[in-house]
Amino acid sequence: MAAPRIRRVGIVPIACGLLAVALTATTMAAVLRPAGWSLTALPRVDSATPMGADAKARDPGFRTVHPGAYDGQFYWGIAVDPIAVGDVHRDFDSAAYRYGHPLYGWLGWLFSAGQARAAPAALAGVGLLSMFLAGVGAGLLGRFAGGKGWEGLFVALNPGLLYAAAHDLAEPLCALLLVGGLLAYFHRRSAIALVCFALLPLAKEPLAFVAIGLAAFELVRRRRAGLRTAVALCLTVVPAACWWVAMRIHLGAWFNSSQDTVLHSPLAGWKRALLDAGVYSYSGDPTTNQLGETDLILIVALAGLLVVAAVVALRLRGPLDAVFLPLIAFVACLSPAATANQRDLLRVTSVVVLLTPFVLASRPAFRSNGSGGEPGSRAARRAP
Repeated sequence: MAAPRIRRVGIVPIACGLLAVALTATTMAAVLRPAGWSLTALPRVDSATPMGADAKARDPGFRTVHPGAYDGQFYWGIAVDPIAVGDVHRDFDSAAYRYGHPLYGWLGWLFSAGQARAAPAALAGVGLLSMFLAGVGAGLLGRFAGGKGWEGLFVALNPGLLYAAAHDLAEPLCALLLVGGLLAYFHRRSAIALVCFALLPLAKEPLAFVAIGLAAFELVRRRRAGLRTAVALCLTVVPAACWWVAMRIHLGAWFNSSQDTVLHSPLAGWKRALLDAGVYSYSGDPTTNQLGETDLILIVALAGLLVVAAVVALRLRGPLDAVFLPLIAFVACLSPAATANQRDLLRVTSVVVLLTPFVLASRPAFRSNGSGGEPGSRAARRAP
């Protein structure tokens, strides 16, 4: 039974998924070893804040940190206080913002059966599973277009996804939902696609543009024939919108009301990060000097990749271009708060980087949905 399934999926996509898990586990191991192999170290809960006290109250053996705290602590907080009716959310830096994208924390709560001590393990498990399935899914998306499935390496070798998975962050889940939704869309599995697209904004708010971009493509390219699909795609934003309104009423602010916003005027964050990296590269402090040099190359190379993909996507030859362009517009408007730090920049661009091989390839199969041939068929792959 297993062999036919493996043949159907393909060795290469499965290998990409397994590599993603292996590399994530390796990254986790490097983080866990100094912390006595305690999974409670992964969320990076700050011991010098009330969040640290919350963690210790629920598990006296919880490994808090200071300095070095990071955003995984808020997903842990959502996993133990999923709908913001407990006491943990009161200790968030910005509860309205954190509860704008609660899905990963909700899964931590679900798979820990509401047991606070099991939440770190549940979050780590969701991250590992997401990396595996996203790697396989990206490979399958490549195979759909006539390739071998090596596109799954853009998950397995994606620095932002590896970092996020090893620190209890939501980007691997976003990658899974994105490739899963796109696979279902191209294979005309409407129910699965709509569920994935409805969950995406609850994983990260800007990913609402995925369904909106596809809806715009359906309307522009298929006109009346695509109206029904376009309406259904737009309606996937409704569940997230209802949640955001509920949190606005409950917490007294919108998710984007934080002063430390990730958005700014176009290219302002990238410019600031590039200029700062150039200055730091002349620092007399060896650590700052090395960080500046590394930032400089990282920013230029990443920006170059995304610019090339954006130029190719401007042709709007298929649905993936319509998805990529609004996401790249969001990335172009990142604030210095999201670009000044290497890990933040890699994280926030990781899902967009995942899409670049599909946009650059621009294979005929990605232009066939709704144009007459069955997606993935030989006829579709020969389409002009």
